[in-house]
Order: sequence, then structure tokens, then C-alpha cells
Amino acid sequence: MSRELPPQQAFQTHCLAQMGVVSWLPIEKSESATDSVTGTVFMPLQPWPIDVAMEQASPAESFSNQPSAGFRSAEPAPVPKLSPEEKEPLVHNLREQLNAGPEIIVEDLQPIEELAVDIVVEPDPTLNTQITRLNIHAYALSNKLLILSDVPQVFSQAEDIERLALKMGQALLKQPIDEWQGSAFSWPGQLRNPYFLNRTDWLFGALESYVGRLVKDFPETPWLVLAGAQITQLVEDLPPESPLKHYPTAHIVSLSELYRIPELRKDAWQVMQSSFFR
Repeated sequence: MSRELPPQQAFQTHCLAQMGVVSWLPIEKSESATDSVTGTVFMPLQPWPIDVAMEQASPAESFSNQPSAGFRSAEPAPVPKLSPEEKEPLVHNLREQLNAGPEIIVEDLQPIEELAVDIVVEPDPTLNTQITRLNIHAYALSNKLLILSDVPQVFSQAEDIERLALKMGQALLKQPIDEWQGSAFSWPGQLRNPYFLNRTDWLFGALESYVGRLVKDFPETPWLVLAGAQITQLVEDLPPESPLKHYPTAHIVSLSELYRIPELRKDAWQVMQSSFFR
């Protein structure tokens, strides 16, 4: 025996089945109260369709006015029709829309392919020197005297040659040194690329920039003392238009040698006197 149940009773039967009750009492008066009816309940996909207009009505009116869906599947909700302007733009029309406004920057979504290009810059053949490594200490004294001295790569007597440079400056300028600064210059320094180690033009440019920063506040042409064979040779190898080649210059041994061998100081003093006071 099978019969179609009202939606409310079908839902009640479904809930009872979830609780483990698979039989129920008959509801017809003609049937015996002791008889029970069993069977399979077929429920619609959406027994009570939700209608926005019916939400404001009372539950009794909603149930009385709701047509029975029976065993039919619920009808799909109607799809609202959109105007062509409201529809989502197609991909093939995207570029035309972007190009319509000149203020919009169109970015190409294709991947960027990077190509390695060898750029070879030949060094100037006129710039050449045998000096590839340089370590110097510089002392700018009273905005008039500049001392550039070779120092060993591992050097621990910086304070000693600093005092020696100040004494030499006081003797040459014949006045106390009230204003001075000391610094160090090393080549190649932090460079680790062997290609750049042989670039003489880079070394010349680095040295000229370093000296230019030291003498930028000098009111007149500085006196230049080149102490050591390496710095002397490097300045001689500079191009003729380099400013360092136009300073009054004295060539002596390095300050570290003068500190270790005091007998050399007399010769260095005579060279400086003859260079600056002719």
C-alpha cells in the first residue's frame, strides 16, 4: 500500500526516520488505530520553496497559499536578464576597452624575456700603470698641506705615523696645526671581480675623487707630499690633465720608513724644503 503524503507529514516522517522510527500511525479515521502503515517516503527536492513575497505573511497563510509541489522537482529560479552594458566584458574585447582611454596604461601580460648582452668597454690605452694594489694614508693639514703616504696592507702603527705627519706639517707651515683630518684609501678595496682589478681608469678615477674630497675646502692650491714609491709612481702615471700633476709636489720615502729609520728624516726634510721654498 502506498499513498502520497502531504508535504508537512512527509517532512515529519523524514525527521522520524532520522531518529530511527520507520513506522507511523494512520491518520485516516476509517483505518484501525491498531494498524500501522509502513513504506518508503519520496520527498521532493525542495518541499517548501522560499518566496520573498510570502515571507511577510503569517505561517498559516503561507502554508494555505503554498501550492503542493508533490513529487515534482522544484523549478529553477529565473535568471535575471542583464543589459549588454551590465554583462561581464569578454576577454577578447578587453584590449579594445583599455585602449579606448589614453590615460590607462595597458600592461602586456606576456612574460618578459631577459637576454644577456655582453657590453665590452675597452680601457683607454693612454691610461696605463703597473700599480694594481694601493694602500695609503692621507693627512690634510691646515687646508694647505696634503700628505699621501704608502702603508703596508697590514699596518699597526697608524697613530705613530700620524704624530710624525703632524710634526712635519708644523715644521713646513711654521705654525701649529689646529685643523687637520686623516683617512685611508685602499685599492681594490671591496672589489672582488678580477675584470675590474685591471681597469687602470677606475683606479685613476678613484684616486682623483678621493684627493678631490680632501682638498675641496683648500682656499689655494695645496702643497702635496708623496711619501712612498707606489703613490709616487701612480701619480706620475696619471694623464697630463689630472689636477694632481699640477700641485707643488715633494717626493720622499713613506712615513712608515721614516718612523722606523729616523736617519732618513734629514734627507726627506731637505727634499721638502727645496720643493716648496725655491
